[in-house]
Amino acid sequence: MLLKIGELAQRTGMTVRTLHHYDKLGLLTPSVRSEAGYRLYNRHDIARLHRIQALRRLDLSLQEIAELIQGDTADLRSVISQQILSLEEQIKQSQELRERLLELDEQLHQNDDLNMDYWLSTLEMMSLRSKYFSPEEIALWRQHKDVHSGKMEMAMQPIVAQIRAYMDAKMAPSEPQVLVQVQKWLENVHQSVPNPALLKKFADMHRDEPSIQAMSGVDNAMMDYINIAAIEIRYQIYRRYLSEDECQYFRPSFMRNMDHWTALFIDLKKFIDAGIAATDPIALKRIQDWRTMFLDAWGNRVETVQKIRQIHEKEPRLTIGGGLSQEVLDYAVTGIRFMEAQQHASAPSSVPDQVNRANKPTKPAKSIRKKSTKT
Repeated sequence: MLLKIGELAQRTGMTVRTLHHYDKLGLLTPSVRSEAGYRLYNRHDIARLHRIQALRRLDLSLQEIAELIQGDTADLRSVISQQILSLEEQIKQSQELRERLLELDEQLHQNDDLNMDYWLSTLEMMSLRSKYFSPEEIALWRQHKDVHSGKMEMAMQPIVAQIRAYMDAKMAPSEPQVLVQVQKWLENVHQSVPNPALLKKFADMHRDEPSIQAMSGVDNAMMDYINIAAIEIRYQIYRRYLSEDECQYFRPSFMRNMDHWTALFIDLKKFIDAGIAATDPIALKRIQDWRTMFLDAWGNRVETVQKIRQIHEKEPRLTIGGGLSQEVLDYAVTGIRFMEAQQHASAPSSVPDQVNRANKPTKPAKSIRKKSTKT
């Protein structure tokens, strides 16, 4: 069977122009020429065209198809494997798009007042979050309804606007007006995203993605401004009970160890969720890090640390912000008390053994002076 180019186009549903293009590329060239000078396609050409069409359905380029047709079965297997991976990625993207649309639809039913800026910000964050969050973390994120429904976004807008105004006016982060707004910020974040690991990843995404910063109005300069003010809030609470001398190490220590504190809160929360006791060696290792950093914040003064314990019982605001929660604090305190009890139990006597053996009067045994920590 021999076919002219028009006949082949009609039978295959292709255009004459496409067949001419294949011919020009050397991908499909008519093998026969008639006595009248017509170029004709034979059955081998038609079979080759069917292979080309099959490979095109794999979304391959014409160059890739040409190489495959001239190649071997191993090349084809490799291409098929690559195409399977590509299709799986497309399926994943389609599923993610479906999830985004379902989220937006749910939010629309919950709150009809959300404006276009919010929708654009939400879509942008959805498109970026898989870059920072695992599927399990995204599922956990959806459990935080204030974020999911847009309530946090709406509550933050006036706070962000006011903080921006203070920054533009060159007001120091320690100014009372600034601290009021930052306290509102901390309370909103603490209530909406209590999980420290999610909060850390969200903060990382915010710092690394200019598009998120542009839509939220919170850039890296504002985040630094808020962090300084957050430390100042804690400092001023402590100053109600402590002298300036006792508080002199607090600010520089917390600025220096801010990331370490966040990582510590994340680890302890993971231990809690995994059911690991605060007295377990793996937990005690991190709780010892807590003690070390806490003592650093108070100049390694045991007397000051004892006062801090009492302050924390009176001031619940000290557990708000930075990923710290009462749950994490209580967990750390349990571990600290266990370590202190162990130290008490193993404290050596200050009286020589031979004096005891002689039944002579002895002084009370002294326990090793302990380093206390944040409670």
